Amino acid sequence: MQNKYLVKASKKFWFWFWKQLMNGFAPSDIQGNYKRPEGITINNEYEINNENGQIFLLVGNSCPWCQRTLLVHKIKQLSKEVKVVFLKADVEHCEWIFNKRIKGYARLSDLYKKANKKIIFRATLPLLISFVKDEINILSNESSQIIRLLNSIQSTSKEKTLRIKDCDQDLLDLIHNNINDGVYRCGFARNQSSYEKASKNLFAALNEIEDIMSRSKGDWIFGEELTYADIYLFPTLIRWELIYSKLFKCTEKELSFFEKIIEWRIKFFKISNVDKTCYENEWKNDYYKALFPLNPNQVIPVLPSLKEIIRLES
Repeated sequence: MQNKYLVKASKKFWFWFWKQLMNGFAPSDIQGNYKRPEGITINNEYEINNENGQIFLLVGNSCPWCQRTLLVHKIKQLSKEVKVVFLKADVEHCEWIFNKRIKGYARLSDLYKKANKKIIFRATLPLLISFVKDEINILSNESSQIIRLLNSIQSTSKEKTLRIKDCDQDLLDLIHNNINDGVYRCGFARNQSSYEKASKNLFAALNEIEDIMSRSKGDWIFGEELTYADIYLFPTLIRWELIYSKLFKCTEKELSFFEKIIEWRIKFFKISNVDKTCYENEWKNDYYKALFPLNPNQVIPVLPSLKEIIRLES
């Protein structure tokens, strides 16, 4: 009998402690639905001027929002115009740190503080900044704006680059809210109801994308040219088998059920330099170890390599 009460009390304490941890990792509304904090943006027409300073793109190689920006950086061949700086996740302290100090800063939070920007939730990546006479100017930490800012820069590379066109905002919102955020709404759901709602919306959105692709008269979502919709979709779907279907319980259907999406993913992965934005070892290490509330024992499952997954689908 004593063990029975001990187990019950332990479960209650663990659940309370889990909620405190989740509040730090993933804030939610009162219904238990994950709610992503808003980022910092600038009010302009997606053009930036680099005549008076240096532009840096700060990213973490495990973050899907960072991968959006890396994709545009690679596809547009912007290595001369924008310097990419990789940070690593400090799992113990739950923050990003520089591999090598930049302008004297060791931690991303220090750079945010120096820039005098109010941090709504925490110091986040990706981050697009410029330095003018050692003064930090935060251009944006919102990936949806950063990819447009990067796309507005004229590349001086002699290599041919692909065009990235704009597209219907409603579709971008669908991908962003129900797929990009949707997998996190599944993984970070606080209760059964919020999880089932997130899963329903996630797979309904995948069905809609599958239908659009089946009508497309080209390799990409909207035909012959890449759009922001392709850039939005890839980082989530390339992590699917390695991360989201396992750790985030995105299990209603296997991704292989969506034949057109799989065909599209293979083609996108084969775009020049896209594979260089995929850091599968870092993905597995950071997700399975950093998200302690979802994986307390921090065991990384044995998984096929990303290239093996793509090869078997081809």
